[in-house]
Amino acid sequence: MDLPSKGRVRKPSEVELDLGRYELRRGGHRVKLGKKPMELLIFLVGRREQLVSRQEVVSRLWQSDLFIDTERNINNIVRKIRRALGDHAAKPRFLETVVGKGYRFVGPVRVIGPQYSGEESGARSRAKAAKDVAWRTERPSLAVFPLRVIGDFSNDQGLGLGFADALTARLANLEGVDVLPVSAAPDVPAGSTAQETASRLGLRFVLHGAIQTSKSAARLSVELFDCHTQSACFTRKFGFDGKAVFDHVDEIAVHTSRVLNRPLHEPALQTRPRYSRDPLAYAEFIHGYQRSSSGDLKQLDEAIYHLMNAVTRDPGFALAHAILSFVSATRHFEFDPSRAWLDKAEFHCQRALELDPGLAEGHVANAFLLWGPLKNFQHLEAIAELKRALTLQNNLPHAYNRLGTILAHIGLLDHARTMYERGRTFHPRKKISPSITQVYMWGGEYELAWEEAERWRAENPANKYAIYFAPQPAMMRGDWDEAGRRLEEAIRLMPQEPLIISLQGLLNALMGNHPQALQSVSQACENPKTFGHAHHTYYQIACIYSLLGYFDLGFEWLERSVDTGFACWPFFIKDRCLKNLRSQPRFELLVSSLQAKYPDHLGRL
Repeated sequence: MDLPSKGRVRKPSEVELDLGRYELRRGGHRVKLGKKPMELLIFLVGRREQLVSRQEVVSRLWQSDLFIDTERNINNIVRKIRRALGDHAAKPRFLETVVGKGYRFVGPVRVIGPQYSGEESGARSRAKAAKDVAWRTERPSLAVFPLRVIGDFSNDQGLGLGFADALTARLANLEGVDVLPVSAAPDVPAGSTAQETASRLGLRFVLHGAIQTSKSAARLSVELFDCHTQSACFTRKFGFDGKAVFDHVDEIAVHTSRVLNRPLHEPALQTRPRYSRDPLAYAEFIHGYQRSSSGDLKQLDEAIYHLMNAVTRDPGFALAHAILSFVSATRHFEFDPSRAWLDKAEFHCQRALELDPGLAEGHVANAFLLWGPLKNFQHLEAIAELKRALTLQNNLPHAYNRLGTILAHIGLLDHARTMYERGRTFHPRKKISPSITQVYMWGGEYELAWEEAERWRAENPANKYAIYFAPQPAMMRGDWDEAGRRLEEAIRLMPQEPLIISLQGLLNALMGNHPQALQSVSQACENPKTFGHAHHTYYQIACIYSLLGYFDLGFEWLERSVDTGFACWPFFIKDRCLKNLRSQPRFELLVSSLQAKYPDHLGRL
């Protein structure tokens, strides 16, 4: 029982709302009230004498009415508030119902605010002001979450993810807003609200919703939620039949642009819809798409299996052809240099672009083919294709990251860094691709390269490139002990990898162990396992010969490195391992020719 304050006697009917203690009291006695009724009571008291609509109540208590029976729930909560206040709906003293509109709090209540010290109050005000400034100045981000499926349709066959993908593609070039690709917006965990998931991903806006089905009808509900104001910008509901749910994509995109007051460009002309109307083909595509970005061989093979099923069932499914091409090219480049994988990648890329010349993913797939060993790393052509893809759809992190890698390989390191930075925009929490390690390494920023390589190894300890880059900053700094430890670990994990064998030879050459260095050259040349990245092996062999005084051999291997894709001339003129070659006239001529071939403006986007 609460005692009255000194010098003050409470009336038996007096109502107190103590915000600091989160309590409701009548006549000094605490009245038990649940969380939702208490939240609504505080909201209504804060709007005393004003009409509060039922939609405002929904936004305050649940942020959305997509999954809530709001009529029953609100009525329940209001009854509990009236019971706690000793009020009656027929003759209200505290809470009036405005039929068909909402509610109005009219009764006498003493509100006791939370007590803070002056220092705490000032700190809270400053923190709130800083947060408000950040929201106003930061470029907002938006993600479309896969739809939830509720009701009789227990297996959505990829419909929820497919709708998110189609809407994301339509919103991709929304001016002034960073729209995350669907791969960066995972399913909302069970029990999580849009606010919780958006906060975890660092988002401002979330488009989410549900498909509610029964034997007789189906309904699509979507909502745009603003995590800054913690309220819905809009909620829309549609009835639909079968796959006609996709017919509402454009309408929702246009409404989103109007609400956010941002221009929405007209979509590129498509000769085919982005999705397949064959539900089994679409389900197979989704299974493959979810595995398409994995660096794991087993996952890639599963992706290829499902994507093949998709294009077999629907030969006109352009997006499935494009993703199948990308996965086949990745398998060819990283794991198996047999011609069969390249032929498969080329066939499905060509088919995708025949079906839909405006498909951004088709141009990304073509760039992955152009920048490969059997195409002799056509840097300029691949850059042009990636730029075209980003003009069509500017939220493709794969395209930015591949651009960063290509630009780094031809010496445009500043532009490469810019592309990686742009790519991070479309990752949750603005996470940058670890491939930026090569930009730091080749630019001579060895401390940054060290830090990024450490993060890479921590996040993905089995990744081949994380293992490969781990010893290099220590080697460039002359820390032989640390470099040796990292290389021993790399050799243990990848004993047959020419990249690692030649890197070990380079360390031996730097340390003056000439016989061991030459032995590593022989071993690296005997094993062609690293098909896609042979140019780095060639470069390291050039460095070994340079350090050992075999200048002609060193320069020949350096030219071989350039001819097969690695032409990073700024690294050539900084790398301590090539110091013996830099005094030769033909070295200067090589660098000059590369500067002319790959001018600075190539990297602009």
